Amino acid sequence: MKLVPTTRQISIFSTVTVLGFGFLAIWLVLGNDSYNGFLRPPTFTGALEKHLGDNEDSGWRDRYYREVFTESNRTTDTILTPNLAELCRAITWRPNLYLNCTRISAGLFNQVNEIKNCVRMAIDTGANLILPSSSERDSERLNNFHTDDIAWKRQFRQRWDEEHIMSHLGKACPQMKVLPSDEPPISNATHILIDPKGSPGFKEYLGHFDGTRTFRDYVDKTSSEKGATLNSTISPVVLEIEWTLLVINPENDPTGLDWRAWTEISLLIRPTESHRRLVQKLSEAESLRKDSYIGVHLRVEHDAVGKWWDDLELQVSKNLNSIDVMAKRFREQRGDGKNPFIYVACGDKKGIERFRELAALRGYIVLDKWGVLGNDTESLSEIDKLSFDERGLLDYAVLLNGYFFLGSSFSYTVANMRSDRGRFPGTSFVVDDTAKSFSHLFMPPSGRAHPACCL
Repeated sequence: MKLVPTTRQISIFSTVTVLGFGFLAIWLVLGNDSYNGFLRPPTFTGALEKHLGDNEDSGWRDRYYREVFTESNRTTDTILTPNLAELCRAITWRPNLYLNCTRISAGLFNQVNEIKNCVRMAIDTGANLILPSSSERDSERLNNFHTDDIAWKRQFRQRWDEEHIMSHLGKACPQMKVLPSDEPPISNATHILIDPKGSPGFKEYLGHFDGTRTFRDYVDKTSSEKGATLNSTISPVVLEIEWTLLVINPENDPTGLDWRAWTEISLLIRPTESHRRLVQKLSEAESLRKDSYIGVHLRVEHDAVGKWWDDLELQVSKNLNSIDVMAKRFREQRGDGKNPFIYVACGDKKGIERFRELAALRGYIVLDKWGVLGNDTESLSEIDKLSFDERGLLDYAVLLNGYFFLGSSFSYTVANMRSDRGRFPGTSFVVDDTAKSFSHLFMPPSGRAHPACCL
């Protein structure tokens, strides 16, 4: 008998550790063998099935980078996200129902998480999707996200490749209409405000809806209480969703389909062409050849230090101590005795310079995006025009391709995409010197207050 995926699945997943506010993600404390044995063999095949082995590899990372950051654009009818397509085939769709996420306002990769939640919510409810607009963070006052300020509102296409997501989401879920964020209001539509925080037991940042507690059931119940009919073939209904950060928990699925589909959604969120060009300029540098450098994310901007993250000196010390371990392995593997370059991603140039000074005392050369581009005045001018978060997107691409990665903050997103599972499994380089490990994350002081699973 053919097994058909269902949104009602048994929740068996446990054992998550505490991660930081901002970018919060799963830290699996089970060993690889235990974890793989914990899930029964996947019912659903797809792009990630071969990446569920015991050792990490760079297959997923390389595929993700290629699809999201290169200039090439697929012209075939190949489905980019087969696991997502499998999920969509199991859904009962409602052609007159639309979902619109209306208040996306956060740092860059929290916004990515919110967009992914919007896509997943639309699928779960069987709704069409209005691509979300978002508010842009202030580049000078980083804790000001300009929520509800129309002057700072950005349409989806201003940051992301709108044609890409509309095309590939349409192929995976042909029953879903995907509309631009600036689509004119839908005529004669009934608008229903859906607040995920109203779901019984909801707690921010913990991941709430899964196969045992579906967003669809909550929407149906809430809409019924408001006297609205979602299955109408005549009158359109628009679900207005205000809170989307870390709402869906993709881990609570014994088949593994939810997290494979969740990981594939990342392939749909591709930067604009101008951003991709800058990424390629950086990647062409001889000093940034893939797997030839160690990437570090230093979170020392004024909005974070003393509130969420360790001070500069402590962050630098932690990173350099770990770099010493990985540089030794790097030298042994290469056999030439040379240290890897260190690429530092940070929005604070003084912080980078201090890192460079202390790293030089240990024999390391530190790179950053400004120095790598050197005399390329045209590209440097383009970078100077970018916002704080847009510059971070360039660093993100570079950090993906390093030999090893260490850091904080948006580190959790980087670590997930560098893992061949699409989920960060924890660090192994101290415990098991023979295992492949690509990332090491430092928990910030605030981390113990915000356990979460769901980047």
